[in-house]
Amino acid sequence: MTKRVVVIGTGTDVGKTHVTSALLAAMRARGIAAAAYKPVATGFDMRCEDAERHAEALGAAYVAPTFGFRRPVSPHLAAREEGVAIDLARIAARAAELEEGKDVLVVEGAGGLFSPLGPKTTNLDLVLSLAPAAVLLVALDRLGVLHDVGAARAGALARGMRAPLVVLSTPAVTDDSTGTNAAELETLGLGPVLATFPRAPIGEAGAAATRAAADLVLRILLS
Repeated sequence: MTKRVVVIGTGTDVGKTHVTSALLAAMRARGIAAAAYKPVATGFDMRCEDAERHAEALGAAYVAPTFGFRRPVSPHLAAREEGVAIDLARIAARAAELEEGKDVLVVEGAGGLFSPLGPKTTNLDLVLSLAPAAVLLVALDRLGVLHDVGAARAGALARGMRAPLVVLSTPAVTDDSTGTNAAELETLGLGPVLATFPRAPIGEAGAAATRAAADLVLRILLS
């Protein structure tokens, strides 16, 4: 059976695509048959940059979002403007197609866990509809992350989702808390924190990111 992993953030621009791409590259390096899927995306015309990065990391064909919108705004607003309803059943059906014959399917969401996809639908509903084996919650390693992770975790648990696995991403501008938040999240019972990703490319120039991704793969597969 294919293992489904959903990567979602505490908000937008927190490093989800960087973490997802590193994870996919690490799976490829280990010979794990993986597929990637970005079901909803905004802010592009012909091709989705995030999906292109997934394909590059896997050395595979580009997979277009099922729901792609031009305006770089919240998915529910972009969908409303184009007269489209984001259908979770269609996304689930496409996920089932993409995971056929694969060991792992990695799904990257658009925005934060509670970003709206429609009038009464959020990314959390999308996660629940996919029934993943693991949910990676990506958050920036900076001041405020304790609240962001705590709030997302509490909301997820209240809706019946099991606690997400936390992955921290180093921000462009660090602060005095950067580097300490992983341990503090664990101390506060808001973990587990699986890895911290530096702002570095994957491969030889980004050895630390590559190591973090490899460790993350092992921990996901064993979870």
